[in-house]
Amino acid sequence: MYGWTGRTVIIDLGNNSVTETRTKKVYAEQFIGGRGLGCRLMQDFANPEIDPLSPENPLILTTGPLTGTSVPMSGHFSITCKSPLTSTIFSTNVGGYFGAELKFAGIDALVITGKAEKPVYISIYDDEVEILPAEHLWGKNTAETTTLLEDKGKVACIGRAGETLVSMANIVNDRLYTSGRGGHGAVAGSKNLKAIVVKGTNKIEVAKPDEFEEIVEKANKLLIASPPASKGLKKYGSSVIADLLNYMGTLPAMNFREKKFHNADKLSGEELNNTFHLKEAPCYSCPIGCKRTDPDGKPVPDYDSIWALGSNIGNDDIHLVRELDSLCLDYGLDPISVGAAIAAYMEIKPWITMEKVKEITMEIGEGTHYVCKGTHDYLHSTGKEECDTSVKGLGIPGYDPREIKGMAIAYATSNTGGSHLSAFMAGPEIMGKPMLLERDKFDGKAALVLYFQDLTAVIDSLVMCPFTMLAVGEVDFASMLNNLTGENYSAEELLRVGERIFNMERMFNLKAGITSEDDTLPERFFENGDIDKSEFEKTILDYYHFRGWNVEVYRKRIH
Repeated sequence: MYGWTGRTVIIDLGNNSVTETRTKKVYAEQFIGGRGLGCRLMQDFANPEIDPLSPENPLILTTGPLTGTSVPMSGHFSITCKSPLTSTIFSTNVGGYFGAELKFAGIDALVITGKAEKPVYISIYDDEVEILPAEHLWGKNTAETTTLLEDKGKVACIGRAGETLVSMANIVNDRLYTSGRGGHGAVAGSKNLKAIVVKGTNKIEVAKPDEFEEIVEKANKLLIASPPASKGLKKYGSSVIADLLNYMGTLPAMNFREKKFHNADKLSGEELNNTFHLKEAPCYSCPIGCKRTDPDGKPVPDYDSIWALGSNIGNDDIHLVRELDSLCLDYGLDPISVGAAIAAYMEIKPWITMEKVKEITMEIGEGTHYVCKGTHDYLHSTGKEECDTSVKGLGIPGYDPREIKGMAIAYATSNTGGSHLSAFMAGPEIMGKPMLLERDKFDGKAALVLYFQDLTAVIDSLVMCPFTMLAVGEVDFASMLNNLTGENYSAEELLRVGERIFNMERMFNLKAGITSEDDTLPERFFENGDIDKSEFEKTILDYYHFRGWNVEVYRKRIH
């Protein structure tokens, strides 16, 4: 198999066993890799009704056919499980170098099941896979754990938040990159799995090398020709968008009680650069390098953290934002979910000071604060549902759905809840890429959200950085895949793969108890006519129609 390695490794921590099998060719062809392959394997290994923190919930790491190749922005991998935060299936697209190393070790999929009796870590060196003791690592945060293991290969690990089963805990790889927002770190912690270390020496075979390099060159040129990618992201990282969103009135603040932040200029990409003298920290094979560190290689917050730990909690101190972000990274916490939790907590308890916020962040990391199970659970347990700004239990990030109507539909219909990465409608509605859309209208958005959701599923399965969408489309993705693998996908067929993945995730969620009742937004966003609820619901009905789903199910819900 060109592109794919043909190797799936299954590790049962409960009986300390490692089994290898061939990656099913039909799985590769119908689901590509990454998110798609992870989703398909969940059908084989997981009952949708399982407790996310039970040994039966698999943690699945998958590479894609493009992972580790010369294609720009193709060093990513995917992690899939049932989320302890949302109870949905949850795949996350992860950057850095770990994914490429996993591919060089010859692995399409790593499926981890069961629970070890004592803390362990997994060591992979090409064909050699070992389960090793990790008692000496337990209790340590991600930076120290990485230091102790990185001489053996690329490291993905959890911090104390994952060990204490905090629902917003994530997995950190290569010191800087995280597994996103679904609580994957808590799933690892529930298995007594501290880390995975991987080193690989294999080369990726290409079916048509000359044609493949031509499309790689074209993709690089397209990225250079895209101003948001080659100028904005490359110069300032993702923080470049903060000022633009505030200018447009789409930078939410104070737990979405406001649509602009009065001191947004103190949190801008320019201010970040002037203060910390940013240095690029690109992922594998990335010409953009949106991740940033200071000159000493220490992490600097990106837009998501700047918003979540800045304007969303009323904080205009960029130094404090960085300090909170660094705590989240070290503990292994999703900064968006932490910011959402603190913002809601501060709304209920308005006397909370910024000095107290650092203490609260550490308490979340230690698993001792009230909000450790997530904002949604905490607010509903205290009768403060009106402060909840989550969809399906996942807090909405810093792209205001009241002013970016495509994001409103994307959040509501996402299989993972309030994630901007299920369909990044801020691309066309704010940046005008790949096309410019009117952000304040629902007209035509149902079909476009569907298209971007399917395209995102393809990108997450290849696996590539979501920012490639700013410059590269499905025709080029199909050409890359075909020349690499020798297959013959059309652009339309590739989008049908994305549709297949999205619908399979939906079916998993339905069996897990997530229904059309959950395809909505918090009431806060309908207040004061900010979002016309009838227009919103009509667009959701259109979306169901275009998806081929049962429209009457949703119609009965709204009536």
